[in-house]
Amino acid sequence: MNKLVDSLRTVNRNFLLSHILLLLVFVSLEIYYNYFISVQFDYLGFKQDFSTLKFFENKLLYLVLVVVSMLTFYKSQFIYAIYVLLILFFFIPNAVMFECSNGIRGPIYSNFCLILIFLSIASFKLKLPTIVIPKKASSSIFIGFALIVLVPIAMVYKLDININTLILKEIYNTRSAFSLKETSMIKYLYNWEVKAIIPLLLVYLLIKGKKVQAFLVFLILIYLFVISGNKIVYMTSIITLFFYYVGNNYSSKIIYFLSGMFLILIILPIIDVFVLHTYLLRGTIVMRTFFFPSLLNVCYFDYFDNVSLYFAENSPFNMFFSSPLSDKSARIISMEYFQNSDMYANNGIVSDGFMNLGYLGVLVLSVLFGFIFLFFNSLHLSSKYFGVFLAFVFLFLSLPTFTVLMTGGVWIFALIAFFILRERTT
Repeated sequence: MNKLVDSLRTVNRNFLLSHILLLLVFVSLEIYYNYFISVQFDYLGFKQDFSTLKFFENKLLYLVLVVVSMLTFYKSQFIYAIYVLLILFFFIPNAVMFECSNGIRGPIYSNFCLILIFLSIASFKLKLPTIVIPKKASSSIFIGFALIVLVPIAMVYKLDININTLILKEIYNTRSAFSLKETSMIKYLYNWEVKAIIPLLLVYLLIKGKKVQAFLVFLILIYLFVISGNKIVYMTSIITLFFYYVGNNYSSKIIYFLSGMFLILIILPIIDVFVLHTYLLRGTIVMRTFFFPSLLNVCYFDYFDNVSLYFAENSPFNMFFSSPLSDKSARIISMEYFQNSDMYANNGIVSDGFMNLGYLGVLVLSVLFGFIFLFFNSLHLSSKYFGVFLAFVFLFLSLPTFTVLMTGGVWIFALIAFFILRERTT
């Protein structure tokens, strides 16, 4: 009985701490927007037009999300952790822009609905069939699969690497060289490898205690970075390893993450002002990570208010519908709102749904998103894979949904999780 009481106290403490940290991050981002983003990046469209009414409207929506999250915490800590990430990346930045720039309601309420729909679906569990693969065979199959996907990439790029890429120099030269040799097949294989297969294999081998093999897999990840200059690979490596070692369950990992995020928001201005004498880090990390996806939401909701694409830019839907646009939507948004022909303004799941089917599209993709995590919630995966899930949540924030599913490798993640990674409960 005493152990049960102690456990409940710990759970309550973790729940309260995570929401205190989340609120601190919320307030920090409000300060950032008012005193930095809207000042330094006003030319991009970050307006300063504070609305008191929308401030209180925001806080009411936020309160609803906090109250609802209490039920989730006790039901599934995995879904609770993803729920907190959605509040952090999807709701809060859009809420800050909504109140501080007197923005339109479409983006903030669509993100709010996405989170609630996700919660109403993903919190449950399915009874999935169990296909037993011997442990030794699982490791061999997984490693073999990773190598099979790697071989065509290595055959094309060999050891044609730029070692300066490791220290984040000459990144764009590396990217240009990579693009010259890239084919459609290589594009798919490369993305599947760096976003799903290798990160999952790295954690899997560490869990199994196979540190030498894990180190070799990490070297593969480094190789894939130095041939491409893709910063996502760099960040995925750090995030994957960080969340393998930090925290012993989902709730503790989310607390570590929020603590780190709050600390970063405090430290960045100090480094920028007193060391770099610029706003490089705040612009790269805060503006691009949190606020630029929210700005793109506003642009997409504005441009596609009376236009629907019916997923005509995605296969196989483009076989049945033709796009009314003269160019890809991301190119048009770049030119229309940023006057930049070299920019490719990708959109995330919320604006992707809106531009294709209006608010019905937001609903459809929100339901799909919920079912994806319902599937993962039913597999009883180790919390040590949390870093990989974090990376995929960010992909849904910044890329069209079917791109994340296919090119981003969600379907491969699902297959690997179902056959190899899941923890047996019976």
